[in-house]
Amino acid sequence: MTLAPPDAGRRGTAAPPPLRPRPDTVVGPHDGPAGWPAARVATAVREGVVTATSVLEAHLARTALHDPVLHAFVHLDVERARAQARDVDDAVARGVDPGPLAGVVFAVKDNVDVAGEVTACGSLAHPGRPAVRDAVAVARLRAAGAVLLGRTTMDELAMGASTVTAATGPAHNPWDPQRSPGGSSGGSAVAVAAGLVSFALGTDTGGSVREPAAQCGIVGLAPTPGLVSAAGVVPYARGFDRVGPLTRDAATATLVLSVLAGHGDDEHRADVEQRLGLGSPVLDGLRLGVVRELGELPNSAGVRERVAALLARAEEAGAELVPVSVPQAREALEAYLVVTSVLVAPVVAPWVATGRAGAHVVRRHRDGRTLAAGSPTLERARLVRRRLRLALERALEDVDLLVSPTMPTTAPLLSALATPGGAEGITDPALAPYTDCWTVVANMAGLPALSLPAGHSHEDGLPVGAMLTGRRGGDALLLAAAEALAETD
Repeated sequence: MTLAPPDAGRRGTAAPPPLRPRPDTVVGPHDGPAGWPAARVATAVREGVVTATSVLEAHLARTALHDPVLHAFVHLDVERARAQARDVDDAVARGVDPGPLAGVVFAVKDNVDVAGEVTACGSLAHPGRPAVRDAVAVARLRAAGAVLLGRTTMDELAMGASTVTAATGPAHNPWDPQRSPGGSSGGSAVAVAAGLVSFALGTDTGGSVREPAAQCGIVGLAPTPGLVSAAGVVPYARGFDRVGPLTRDAATATLVLSVLAGHGDDEHRADVEQRLGLGSPVLDGLRLGVVRELGELPNSAGVRERVAALLARAEEAGAELVPVSVPQAREALEAYLVVTSVLVAPVVAPWVATGRAGAHVVRRHRDGRTLAAGSPTLERARLVRRRLRLALERALEDVDLLVSPTMPTTAPLLSALATPGGAEGITDPALAPYTDCWTVVANMAGLPALSLPAGHSHEDGLPVGAMLTGRRGGDALLLAAAEALAETD
């Protein structure tokens, strides 16, 4: 099975028009500051055109209207958010610059520490102790003037791709509330796509930022490992985890990353922006690699069509499409599951010991302990990982970015993902690791990757995501290319 129809790469090939939002959707353009890009909000607040308080109230109004159905949030701290917004407004009134994210409203996944709140990780097995301090990422965003609204729904301990395993119940896709938003950062994606917040933080170990971004029709960035501090974030598999933003557009992701990047408290923003090389979007002359082996995976016709159309637009804008072969990609998913099972076992052990963890968490813990006992399967998986990393590094010596679908399917029905038996009754392949077949490649190789909207499937009208994967440290190019591709739509 090929990634694109035979004529999809020819210059000038007409792409079918993307479908418009469904009648029952709550996404799409919004009036007022809840629908503005983050940069416009921050500029308007800093210049006194609008207040941070009015921006927050616009988001609160949408949240009150839509979240009873969508269930993006597991916790809202409205009064604390209002206090933050007043602080921003007071700074503006005193002539003090509140920062590059002044008044921009955001949310965080339920595995990210917020001072004074319990980091539950979507589980009933949480320790019940409030966090002493904000995670570094949260502290940076607050210091830049952003206003934190609440914590979002996630799969229990980040084990899942639908939010069905969340102890508080699943989030619902704003394009069709009967469907999954993806996971494990599904609530964050829902909050952004529905305009409840301007951006949100998620975590990505094998696709948990990019997959929900694809299913909800937004942008999701898994940065280069180490670029964004994970201090104060509950880990899943060290060496694979990243903290990244989910946003409605690539420009907002660029702005948020410019605040999040780096670790030193005395690091100046201009230095970060210079180091990231944030610049103007451009496609002309860009070499985009299409991995042949990944095109053999069972992608739906609607996904293939939309990614092919995106590639055609990129070529029309001057990019060069280059076939790339990485045979090790066929083995990436199986190896990922083995290696991460071993890494996650000691992390979840205290949660399992409470007797309140979900059955899927207990099973993953048991499997990881078994594999860790000198298993040849583990050694084989580690070898695959090393070979995959080397193969991708070689491929990226010849091209600037790799392009693929983010997921092989669009969002599945929630009713197909869960039964009264709970996690043990989940049988739909969309919840199985199959959906990770594209995304785990970047995590296995330690490379940055980004999902961007590629239109809507002709089969069901739901969003399709395309994924860009870059060289280690090449986050700025990913973001610039995503901005440029958005301009061709």
